[in-house]
Amino acid sequence: MLNIEKHIKAYLHYLEQKGQVFNIILGLVFTVLFGVLDIMAPIQYSFILLYIFPVALTTWFGRRSAGIAVSILCTAFWTYTNPQVDMPSSIWNVLSTLIIFIAVSVMLRKIRSMWENDIVLSRTDQLTGAMNRRAFDEIVEYEMLRLQRQNSPFSLAYLDLDNFKKVNDCFGHKKGDELLKAVVECISSNLRRTDVVARIGGDEFTIFFPATDQNSVKRVMVKLKEQLRLLSEKNNWPTTYSIGVITCTDTQCDLERLISLADKLMYEVKRSGKNDVHYLTYTI
Repeated sequence: MLNIEKHIKAYLHYLEQKGQVFNIILGLVFTVLFGVLDIMAPIQYSFILLYIFPVALTTWFGRRSAGIAVSILCTAFWTYTNPQVDMPSSIWNVLSTLIIFIAVSVMLRKIRSMWENDIVLSRTDQLTGAMNRRAFDEIVEYEMLRLQRQNSPFSLAYLDLDNFKKVNDCFGHKKGDELLKAVVECISSNLRRTDVVARIGGDEFTIFFPATDQNSVKRVMVKLKEQLRLLSEKNNWPTTYSIGVITCTDTQCDLERLISLADKLMYEVKRSGKNDVHYLTYTI
């Protein structure tokens, strides 16, 4: 039973990876196939349940409009193979069948939308919109393996807001929340699309820089730190930023170890006066 479930999940993942166009075409192929079988089969056999399969396939893996189009096509095949006695019953049965197919399509699309939203929420920090720790670990661990195979360096920054408690105490928690959201927006707007930022604590963030050596990450951090400084000055926030940055050039780097080292570097900055960046190249 578990083996069957595993194969089903693998096949569904395969269909997901193939994209919308492939699945819409596949749904049309199944529609025509079932339609031909319905025409060839004895009239006593109903294919209405089989027609739901291509409707569901094109809706879930394609688009709602494609699901509705396939619903109409399936209804046409069903109507052709199920001749009606009179016009009123014909109209009633055709419309009933079409409504059933379209209802299946609409409901599946709604379920898919809710499922996708749940995935996003489970991987996102709801306050700032940054990734949460779980999503960060999944993506970065995969990227690390890819970069290690290519012998490509990468860097990881651990950032903490200095005096954040003072903002909450003096201006209120609402203003503190605004600060956190503004910091994430500032960080994200100054990173490449391939870089990854996550909130992993109250006022603590990590940033992953793929294919980035220490000289490159230093240039990025100089620019980023200046933009964060301007952000605090513009809003009259008493916050500065303590940052630890680890660069890994070794193929055996462990993410948990790197985050721990970057965290320690950040606390070194705190102990030495705050508002600075410390760098370290990690080797085993």
